[in-house]
Amino acid sequence: MRSLPVLLATAWIATSTAQTPCVNGFAGPYPCSNIDLLAQMSLAQLGTVTNVADIWGWTDPLTGKEYAIVGGRTGTSFVDLSVPTAPVLTGFLPSHGGVSSLWRDVDTHGNWCFVGSEAAGHGLQVFDLTRLRNPSQLPLPLSLTEDAHFGTFGNSHTIFADKSEPYVYAVGTNLVGGGLVVVNVSNPLAPTLAGTLSSQGYIHENSVYTYHGPDGAHVGRKISFNFHINANDRVTIVDVTEKTDMQLIGTTPPYTIQSLCHQGWLTEDHRFLLMNDEGDEGVGATYNTRTHIFNIENLEAPVHIGFFSGPNPSYDHNLYVHRGLVWEANYTSGLHVLDAADVENANLQMVAWFDTYTLNNNRSYNGAWGNYPFFQSGIVVVSSYGEGLFVLRPRLSVRVKALLDGPYDAGTEMMHDSLRVKGLLPLSEPYTGLGYAHVGGGGETTTPGVLAITGANAIVDWVVLELRDASEPSIIVATHAALLQRDGDIVGTDGTSPVQFNLPPNDYHIAVRHRNHLAVMTDAPVDVSVATRTYDLTDGSTSLYGTEAAKTIDGANVLWAGNCLSDGTLRYTGANNDRDPILIQIGGTIPTATTSGYLPTDANMDGTVRYVGAHNDRDPILISVGGSIPTNTRAQQLP
Repeated sequence: MRSLPVLLATAWIATSTAQTPCVNGFAGPYPCSNIDLLAQMSLAQLGTVTNVADIWGWTDPLTGKEYAIVGGRTGTSFVDLSVPTAPVLTGFLPSHGGVSSLWRDVDTHGNWCFVGSEAAGHGLQVFDLTRLRNPSQLPLPLSLTEDAHFGTFGNSHTIFADKSEPYVYAVGTNLVGGGLVVVNVSNPLAPTLAGTLSSQGYIHENSVYTYHGPDGAHVGRKISFNFHINANDRVTIVDVTEKTDMQLIGTTPPYTIQSLCHQGWLTEDHRFLLMNDEGDEGVGATYNTRTHIFNIENLEAPVHIGFFSGPNPSYDHNLYVHRGLVWEANYTSGLHVLDAADVENANLQMVAWFDTYTLNNNRSYNGAWGNYPFFQSGIVVVSSYGEGLFVLRPRLSVRVKALLDGPYDAGTEMMHDSLRVKGLLPLSEPYTGLGYAHVGGGGETTTPGVLAITGANAIVDWVVLELRDASEPSIIVATHAALLQRDGDIVGTDGTSPVQFNLPPNDYHIAVRHRNHLAVMTDAPVDVSVATRTYDLTDGSTSLYGTEAAKTIDGANVLWAGNCLSDGTLRYTGANNDRDPILIQIGGTIPTATTSGYLPTDANMDGTVRYVGAHNDRDPILISVGGSIPTNTRAQQLP
């Protein structure tokens, strides 16, 4: 057995780039926004030459290991993403017959990979992905061979493997005028022809769904959306439930400058179709990349409701919809991520991007060909024509609003910023020093310029945002120290941006912690996305976990003040109470004494610790536990 150092030396690893964060609009030489570069593999590192084409992904259900599957000029590359900053070429499957081709399309069903190509006679390659587990052949990459081959058709433009049924759809083949060719892969080692559709003419790409949209006549049926090009430009909607009797349901209406109706994807509620016309930007057009939007609530009568216009004139290519986001590979402009929250009004919003082709954003077939955004880890892989494979991590962004009882003024409906005014706020987050165990966060810093901001956006104090597991909210999956403004907005350390996390888009419980107030958490998990989502914990619009999790002042929910020990329980008397530390802080013997500073015993956060008299820090504790029975306690409402 080879030792680990020898294995790493002989495996093909992307050593040329490691994790490169997106800072000031660039990750190294690559323009970006809200997406970090984890790694890049060149064509040579992928084992191919000239260009790469389509890309897909596979997650091993036994090991949880994620792989990128990249179609290249001479074959298919299988890349282990276990360490996304150091991807490894595990194996390479040469083209059938050894014929090179510009187009190579890849897809998966279960543990099987299928490969098509426009090379004449290529047919459909079948590869058992479980062969990538624990490879016995060393050194890597493995020299792979196909496990089966389907040769009823020769060339194909693209393939689509249904994920819930054992069928692969090939289009643009040399059969039936380039229409649908359906291959039964229930036995992947012996594929058979299941049916064909020629009546709608040549199809460039297609995607198939088990329909669950609002058109009740078709719920539960297998529906194929077929994208036609050139003189045939349109999307045909075909019921493919019966492979030997596929039936046309509807056809999309004309849209502005039809040129190359290339590919598209449905929104997750199956109400809208997003489509890219790959050539319309170049037919005498003066406009930028367009993403066309169709309302398909009636499958028999789709309606074109508008389009999103991107920032550049580049051609668009493959797009997918995942967790309410549109993930687009737009050639020279790279990967674009759009928020589809308002798609019903034909509105999309660009929220992140990463440009894999730095020369320009012009109309040419360079740059990002495809992308795969479906990995559970949240990483996204992009195939870039001449640049190879990019492994990216989009950042999550969230805005939260919370108020602290100690500095809250019901008259202004804001908090005072006395700690800032007196110059007591630290430039570094205080929670690590207080013993808080961060998860992924910690050590955040800000600048004097941020603390110089006045007005509603003036900084009141540092807080911690926690993302917690959706099903088990006692598990903290990520933390980030952030800044709290007077109006309750929690912002990043630059004083304006949303708070960001390096996690996959998902539903999470959000908790807010403060050093001397009781924490609160959302009652239900909420969507945390690459697109900024906003959650107000002050007005009742977002329910809080537990009973009396926050104090209500004139309709505003504020975090309970006075937890000087930061132990999650407010006590006025008895062991471990929060009152005695105040007396000790001012000297322990003279109750009228005071002291100043950035201190946890400063319950009202005015910069001065007082035990008695006006604006003292003892009374807020008594009020928080009930105000009349000093032996009462109040527990923080976190699981």
